Amino acid sequence: MVEPRNPNPPAGLPNRPRTQTKPHVFLSGNHDLAFAAFVGVLPPPRDGSGFSETWREYAASEEREGWFKEEGFYEDMHLQGRRWAGTIKVRFNAVKGTEYKGSIYDAGTTFESYGVQHGSADLIRAVPDEHKKFLADLVWVHEEDDVCLETEEGIKHCKLIAAHAGLEKGKAVEEQLKFLKARDTRVPKVEALSGKKNVWDIPAELTEYPTIVVSGHHAKLHIEGLRLIIDEGGGLENNAVAAVVLPSMKIVHDTDILAK
Repeated sequence: MVEPRNPNPPAGLPNRPRTQTKPHVFLSGNHDLAFAAFVGVLPPPRDGSGFSETWREYAASEEREGWFKEEGFYEDMHLQGRRWAGTIKVRFNAVKGTEYKGSIYDAGTTFESYGVQHGSADLIRAVPDEHKKFLADLVWVHEEDDVCLETEEGIKHCKLIAAHAGLEKGKAVEEQLKFLKARDTRVPKVEALSGKKNVWDIPAELTEYPTIVVSGHHAKLHIEGLRLIIDEGGGLENNAVAAVVLPSMKIVHDTDILAK
């Protein structure tokens, strides 16, 4: 799994590789979900409710986060789309130690990359259909049934689950996987894509059969047993992008000079 360099992808979104023995899988992160929500390509809620229902739980944050509110566009937009394109009132992100770039999602660079002023609905028209399809097709979780891992005892065969932030502890894994595969947009916040402490560890029930849980999101490179958190870059453009190669568990960076 390779971590993203920029959590808000610029105009040059990647094309799907055409020649490969095994297809790449593109996982959605919280920023991707929010971008997709803003440009209107999230699947509709399965229960027939409107996206505006996702606002209620976090309504107290609307003013501080400066949610997007351009008439004719915001009225039935998912909460995360409104937050992504909003204009946050405070300038400094104390957690990252950097200034916000437009919104709480730092989406200003994405608007800029499409030649659009931050917070303008013009971005919806500016994003090409090919990019919208890429966002619409992103999966929320990926599973592999047999992944090899080199250990001191020899090759170990494991299952693998990849989700951008991780899986929640205290919730049945099958229930979580069903929800993520369905891309259920009724909820205002998808914990497997945006959680922190609650998705850091491998759920206890997965220890019954060796299962690698792979994520990014956490602005760290953390490898502990079968828990792989690969986000050394932390979405900062000057940081190296890391990947973990299986089965060797070798860590490589985009700045490495590899032998030909």
